[in-house]
Amino acid sequence: MHPRSTFVAAVATLAAVLASAAPASAHEEISPKTFPAGQATFLTLTVANEASVDLVRVALRAPAGVAFAEATRSPAGWAVAATDDTVTWTGGAVKPHTFESWGFEIGGADQPATLAYRVTLGYAGGKTDEHEVEVTAVAPGTGGTASPATTSTTTATATSGATSATSPTTAAAGSESNSDSDSGLAAAALVISIVAFVLAAGALVAGRRRGNGQAPSRTSGEGTSGGAAQDW
Repeated sequence: MHPRSTFVAAVATLAAVLASAAPASAHEEISPKTFPAGQATFLTLTVANEASVDLVRVALRAPAGVAFAEATRSPAGWAVAATDDTVTWTGGAVKPHTFESWGFEIGGADQPATLAYRVTLGYAGGKTDEHEVEVTAVAPGTGGTASPATTSTTTATATSGATSATSPTTAAAGSESNSDSDSGLAAAALVISIVAFVLAAGALVAGRRRGNGQAPSRTSGEGTSGGAAQDW
């Protein structure tokens, strides 16, 4: 082969390698990456513009058998057009080295599967890029994203149940303790009252006996004196 032809072929090969190794002009993600099959789900497409011009059009095509529902979310300045299998946003602009998010709803995958969404991006000047973004529908209860409301209700119910289960026991224990304390105090007060009454009664009887013992001695003295008088 002629040296010049060899050089041209080498340059062409190098250019092809560099082109294939060049970084993509955008980065796309759909979240959540997993969700329960068999139910309507809200998903979010986020695109980072890594090109040097504005991103001005975003089209999302659904995989076969998983139709879009009616609800969508558009950033300020963007308009949306939707069919069962394609949602397209236009009218806005994502500046280079920034990112933006768009929302959409699906009716629900019929069964667990890996779903590939086709994302087509249009840039100012006419350039387009296409990429596939995969998400996974899983069997309900095996790791799909749970509804925050459901999680909150379950937690609240569990907490309420624990409270209702323990509160009566605690209240009963407290009430029993208070009752025992009150009973003990009442019994002690009763005993003290009885002892005080007995002591008071004893003191009263003793006083009366002392009084009765002194009276005859005075009478006897007076009698003796009287006796002497009679002798006189």
